[in-house]
Amino acid sequence: MRLLAFSDIHHNLVAVRKMRASEANSFDAIVVAGDIGSESAEEFFKILSTFKCPVLYVLGNWDHELGYRKRYGDDCHLIHSNVVTIGDLHFTGFSGCPTNWGKNPIARKILSKVKRTDIARLRLAKSSILKSNRERVRKVIGSASVDPRKCVVVTHERLARLSKEIPDTLLHLFGHIHHYSDRIYKGTRYVDVATLDRPIPVRPRAKKRWTMDDCRNVNAGNYVTIEISSSQEVSTQCVYMRREYPDWLPLEDPRFLAADWIPEEKRWAIPSKMPQND
Repeated sequence: MRLLAFSDIHHNLVAVRKMRASEANSFDAIVVAGDIGSESAEEFFKILSTFKCPVLYVLGNWDHELGYRKRYGDDCHLIHSNVVTIGDLHFTGFSGCPTNWGKNPIARKILSKVKRTDIARLRLAKSSILKSNRERVRKVIGSASVDPRKCVVVTHERLARLSKEIPDTLLHLFGHIHHYSDRIYKGTRYVDVATLDRPIPVRPRAKKRWTMDDCRNVNAGNYVTIEISSSQEVSTQCVYMRREYPDWLPLEDPRFLAADWIPEEKRWAIPSKMPQND
């Protein structure tokens, strides 16, 4: 089983098209750990549909306007509180995070009983929501009668106490904190797939005197490819998108972004000209 996993797109469809141009149709499934961007979801899933394999996703804090019943095609599956099986693997998880739970049904039910001005009760509600979502995932896996050792749990933010709630889970994929990591804890592989949306500002190499008007941006985010063998052995590779171009140099202070992309990447801003690696 070969997976392509990523998170934290934040409306950056230029980065999505750049990733798509770099990868062939060689995956059994695409996994998205949230923060797509409410306004760009339609075009986002349209791009992913060109991979011609199932897309499994949860929603994050950037997706608070997206409904849970919205469909983006027969091969796109919201795995919030349900199990989708592909080959020998079972995918499940839940949407939202304490930053913004969006339309997570469990969160909405609990938060409806708490006043927004009651800080102490809001903190207790956060713990209750996480606990209830963890329990819901465990019950869903139990009801589906699937083996946790063949389960991939996907959430936007890392799911604490997963080993207590669902022991021996094969793999946990998440994002949100924008930092790639790959660890094993109590038999479960925890992979923070980090962020696809990571623009960095660059300046013209040839100009000794330049201003921000001369600067442009480069997409320097990452995604992860995952191989899972028939014996459930997991190997991962963090893939960083190309960020070095001969005519451009990164700024020392990356906090100030430019107004546009470099020409080499600006072509991916036009949907009709999206490069596609078959």
